[in-house]
Amino acid sequence: MATDTTPQAQQPVAKSDINFAAALRAQYAIETPKLQRRRHKKLTREETEQPLVDETAALTLHSKKTKRQQKQQHRREQKAASKSSSANLLDLPAEILSEVFSYLTASDTFRIARTSHDLRDFVHTNEKTIAKDIIQRRYWILHRCFPLPVPFKDVPEDFHAGLLSEKRQDLLNIHRKSYHQHIEMVDPQRVCTCMTCVFAWNNLCLLVDLHHWQKNLANREPIPMIPRGTNPQWNQDLLTKNAEMVRRAMEHPLYYAVILENHLSTITATILRFAKWKKGTTAKPRLYHMTDWDVAKGTDAFLERSGPPSYDFPFHRDNYYSIEAYLPNRKFGNDGKWHYYPLAPSQHEKDLHWVKSSFYATMSSEERRTRALASLKDHNIRWSQYLERVQKV
Repeated sequence: MATDTTPQAQQPVAKSDINFAAALRAQYAIETPKLQRRRHKKLTREETEQPLVDETAALTLHSKKTKRQQKQQHRREQKAASKSSSANLLDLPAEILSEVFSYLTASDTFRIARTSHDLRDFVHTNEKTIAKDIIQRRYWILHRCFPLPVPFKDVPEDFHAGLLSEKRQDLLNIHRKSYHQHIEMVDPQRVCTCMTCVFAWNNLCLLVDLHHWQKNLANREPIPMIPRGTNPQWNQDLLTKNAEMVRRAMEHPLYYAVILENHLSTITATILRFAKWKKGTTAKPRLYHMTDWDVAKGTDAFLERSGPPSYDFPFHRDNYYSIEAYLPNRKFGNDGKWHYYPLAPSQHEKDLHWVKSSFYATMSSEERRTRALASLKDHNIRWSQYLERVQKV
């Protein structure tokens, strides 16, 4: 039986069905309200860019290495805190700090001043006070035996003509001829040439030169001899160095204290060397009854005891071998005490008046006229400089 394979024909939709669907759609239609489009507000830059807050935190680490590092960091912080809280020497008042320096030696003061700029400035500012206290505490006897010469610039102008006169300078040639090998001649343009200042200059130059040769004397090495009429270069350099040290002492009191300190060490070393006991001989008593405690104190108080005076000036380096304690300008009285010669300014002023009365009257009229013109010229220069400073102000 054969089957019909052709598709069935589509049935047409009735018109009534279409109307029914439309009515049904109209009855059940969902009406959605028509919404208006909102306009977004335009934000400002301050509102959009808010500050960022970092809320990240370090992670908590737990390990042996971390604990060890934390302990090390804690120790470093404690050490830094202790250093910052420690007292500084410069925090002390100036009076107390000067008192501390007065217990030191002059050489130790120079060493401390080299440790920092602040200490150097303090020592430089308070040099006179520190040096005065050190000298009064340690070298008061040596200070009276070896006074300082007066700089020529500090001498009143009324005495310049007499000090610089030719006849006056000719009288000083004896010092040039006698001590030219171990002492540099005083410069009349820089140092006063009255007899008090000349003796003071020679004594201080002698102390510096004597201290220079202490190593040879301690090791029993001979001091180089200079043939008569010659002056080798090494000796000229040494004399210039010694004279420069004395000139510094005239301007800076701490250098003067260093010279006295070196001479005290020279005296103590020489007394110990002379009193050293030798086998087969009797022990000699030490000069000035010096003890080991006197040496350890580092003061010259033991020099106030009885002992031989020093009247002769060492005119040659050969005398260094026999000098035990050179202390001029004093004598031992019958009352058992040392009496010191008057120091400057009293004796210095007396010598100046004597020079003025003795040599200014003997000057020729031409020399007086030349010096008067030079003095007037200097006065005019100083007066013009003063007027310039006044006009600037």
